[in-house]
Amino acid sequence: MKLTKRRLVKLLGDTYRYAEIDERRLKRETIALLDYIRKNIDPDKDENNVWKWVVPLCEKVMARTVHLPLPFSELPLKHAVRERLLTPEFEKVLAEFSLTISGSPREVYEEIVIDGVRHAYVDFEE
Repeated sequence: MKLTKRRLVKLLGDTYRYAEIDERRLKRETIALLDYIRKNIDPDKDENNVWKWVVPLCEKVMARTVHLPLPFSELPLKHAVRERLLTPEFEKVLAEFSLTISGSPREVYEEIVIDGVRHAYVDFEE
């Protein structure tokens, strides 16, 4: 069981995404994604360019050199996901990573406006 703490987080403009992300969760999901890729996707038979697009992004996350949250438009493999070209197992691991890195909500939240700025309470891993 993961311990969580509820934090007040600013929301980005009209996107309803979080301005800050749960970096512990992102690290955990990045490790799981890299582990899945290394065990299940042969770099020589990588039809969807997972090794070209996803692995370098994961390495930037681990090195803490990527600006967070990552805009949804910059997420890798959107076409492959949309066309259902990925295995369900890989798609699940990638989806969890994509939600976290882009600051996308996993649940409906109550919006709180403070001095004209929208916020929400979000659970972060401890």
